[in-house]
Amino acid sequence: MSSISSKLAKLPASAGVYFFKDKGGKTIYIGKSGNLKNRVKSYFQKGVKFFSPAKVKMLSEINDIQIIKTESEIEALIKESEFIKKYKPKFNVLMRDSKNYLFVGFTREEFPKIIPTHQPSGYTSSSLKASQSLNGLVAKNYLGPFTDGTAVRKTLHILRDIFPYCTCKQKHETKCLNAHMGKCLTYCCLKESIQSDNYLNTIRQYKKNIRAIKTILSGKGQTLLKELTKEIRLSIKNQNFELAKTIKNQIINLDSVLKHAKVLTEKFEFSSPSIFKDALPDFTLLGFKNNPKRIETYDISNFQGAEAVGSMVVFELQENGEYKANKNEYRKFKIKTVRGINDPAMMAEIIKRRLNNNWTLPQLIIVDGGRTQLNAALEVLNKTNIRVVSLAKKLEEIYLPENKEPILAQKFGRSLKYLFQSIRDEAHRFAISYHRKLHRKSISK
Repeated sequence: MSSISSKLAKLPASAGVYFFKDKGGKTIYIGKSGNLKNRVKSYFQKGVKFFSPAKVKMLSEINDIQIIKTESEIEALIKESEFIKKYKPKFNVLMRDSKNYLFVGFTREEFPKIIPTHQPSGYTSSSLKASQSLNGLVAKNYLGPFTDGTAVRKTLHILRDIFPYCTCKQKHETKCLNAHMGKCLTYCCLKESIQSDNYLNTIRQYKKNIRAIKTILSGKGQTLLKELTKEIRLSIKNQNFELAKTIKNQIINLDSVLKHAKVLTEKFEFSSPSIFKDALPDFTLLGFKNNPKRIETYDISNFQGAEAVGSMVVFELQENGEYKANKNEYRKFKIKTVRGINDPAMMAEIIKRRLNNNWTLPQLIIVDGGRTQLNAALEVLNKTNIRVVSLAKKLEEIYLPENKEPILAQKFGRSLKYLFQSIRDEAHRFAISYHRKLHRKSISK
């Protein structure tokens, strides 16, 4: 541990990939982060308790830590994928099977589609078969596996501004909105396209854009930049100055993205009675003069409406300004009045039932979900002074009653974001454990 402690002290606060190794020097786990110092240290904080038994076992086997710094978060994302595919660390497999990884599929069409998928047909841990069916289309090949689906989708969204491609599900009569925004090349999704020089040039440019995105997601972004630089020289030589200007803009934008794009959402996968952080959370942006003394968080768990349950977890403010889980105050609810798939109605039911009990009231309630879950909670809580917000998983957005649009959690500061994520994940864990228990009982009957 002394060797590990010394390495932890020297970790850089930069993007990169980290490797946990056992006594024999074998890599047992690979991860990535936009801040290696914070991420790797999170595994070794005093008092940390992890949800996953596999993660607990992994910690007992770590004998060494190695890192590779990267120039950007996108590079860290791609490098992690490369190294996992190369080394196949056992704890990456145990903690996240292949169905939970994300792959990027490329369809076999005149204008190929790019489709992220968790379950590419014919996938094996060692290779991917070509020409597999993907969402009704034929995928020529896949890139991956990627552990962070949100980061991959953010990366594709950013790259689409530089190398436009089509995401329309079906062809249409007129120019689509994406084409007007410069995110689509127009001809690729029109029902009737005249076989003109413009059409043929569009096909060539489109396929060139797809190749560029493949190159970047394969970890060869710098190679692409060099190729684009050569194309500028050739365009100038041929006096095609308009094309040279377009490529120059692509180079500038791509270089900026590869170095500065923020795509990783740091998420600590632990359950600790005390949520640690570099700085205490600031609730003033949520309208509090003083930090709330009691926070309750609610989550719903069900499978297509069956065995639906809800959970309530409680975190309380300590004298040192940190928040600690009060597991004696946790509550679980079996949904009684709602049938079918209706998470907002289920959320309303459990909060209403909670208010009917003589339990200590919170100053803040966090519900898992988006605007509909928030509205359902507000309808029940409208006669109380309890502040209520919702936290959506997809992009880690916070919905506030007074705002029409959600706000990225990171806008409220890293400490508050991590606190909300950790409390939300604890509510999710508690709900799932109860749902599974009921499901096992129903099967055994």
